[in-house]
Amino acid sequence: MRLPQFLSLRPTPRLLVAVTLGACLALFIGLIRVFGPDSYEPSTLSSLLGLGALCLAIIVLYDGLGRLSSEQLVLERHLPNSFSLNRPQSIRLELSNYSGRELAVSISDAIPSNFHGAGFPLEQLIDDERRGLIEYSVVPKVRGLARFEPAYVLVASRYGFWQFIHRLGDADEVKVYPDFSAVSNSFIFGVEQAMRNMGAHIAKKKGSGMEFNQLREFREGDTLKQIDWKASAKLGTPISREYQEEKDQNVVFLLDCSRRMRAMEKNLSYFDYALNALLMSSYIALDKGDAVGVMTFSGQPSWLPPIKGKTSINTLLNHLYALETSTESSDYVSAAENLLAKHRKRSLIIVLTNVRDEDNDDLHKAVEILSKQHLVMVVALQERLLESVDEMPTTEIADAMLYAGTKHFEINRRKMLALLRARGVSVVDATHKNIHIQLVSEYLRLKQFGRI
Repeated sequence: MRLPQFLSLRPTPRLLVAVTLGACLALFIGLIRVFGPDSYEPSTLSSLLGLGALCLAIIVLYDGLGRLSSEQLVLERHLPNSFSLNRPQSIRLELSNYSGRELAVSISDAIPSNFHGAGFPLEQLIDDERRGLIEYSVVPKVRGLARFEPAYVLVASRYGFWQFIHRLGDADEVKVYPDFSAVSNSFIFGVEQAMRNMGAHIAKKKGSGMEFNQLREFREGDTLKQIDWKASAKLGTPISREYQEEKDQNVVFLLDCSRRMRAMEKNLSYFDYALNALLMSSYIALDKGDAVGVMTFSGQPSWLPPIKGKTSINTLLNHLYALETSTESSDYVSAAENLLAKHRKRSLIIVLTNVRDEDNDDLHKAVEILSKQHLVMVVALQERLLESVDEMPTTEIADAMLYAGTKHFEINRRKMLALLRARGVSVVDATHKNIHIQLVSEYLRLKQFGRI
């Protein structure tokens, strides 16, 4: 992108100093002419100053015509393949100088408005026919597709009276994903170890809801139900049946995109916390051999049918990374009806939402609709205020009223979740800090006990 010549010039302090000195000298000569003796004729001095001013003007004008072409200064921006939300990552700028002279450059990269980066401008001196490398760090604050425009590069002219403004480099687009560092750790260390590291409980129960795996010798801790009496009688020693978790099950996430998910905690919205938990549990489910699908509701409509295989986590990431919350209210009944219309095969439906006591009727009706065909889990994000409700001060009337209102909300919310549990619904009441641990633990519990 090339700016018009008259817009691409910027005077330097050197030019401003020269103009100021010339103006002062001209003022000095003018004062002598006006207030000096009548016999004094500063014509020679005036002529010399005029000649000097003319020479300076010619040099300045000539210096201002020396703008570099696009072939003489080339910028390449090296971006990572993708960014993670709220994770600092480095960007490298490479400047190639083919102008035949040393260049003093000042660079301000055109990063997206929702990126926080290093303090610009960044300055560097590039020798003739050499490459200059500039590296800086940015932190993306919003998920989605980020666009980098050509960088602004200020180049000092040959004599230093001007700076030329260049727009160098290409426009680049890169995806900003949710912070899936937990998923990355699972790839590196293995799913079981990653779950232990983050505190998820791994159950060991082998039950009747499992697929038969093999026969083996009876071990301490095996139940009588596991004994294969025919094999035991034939071999003359107790033989147990060993089961493994059933595979090829479907897990479908019903993700709330309503305005309630916009609540912020530590630079992340509840929606982002839910999204991170979804990705972590999805990878574990895919590793266990299950298929994972996602449908959003009360916002941007999105439907991804269940897919299998560990590499499908990339498909999930690309499907979810640009999702945003809306200003709509949560419509659980409509979401349940839409899901049943799209997906009939029995599955574990995980509803990720920020539930409140006024949702009691709608949420129960939605669960009733889904439970006719599916096993339902409700993951309810808990407002941070509820964590410390019992520690709230009550010295003032306003404090007491706030405490009473919060406590009333907490009690009604607990009743609502208790009613869901009484109906056989799996309920996870989680904070933004532990939603990923609670969700994974509950999924593993249902898996180990043969519920799915």
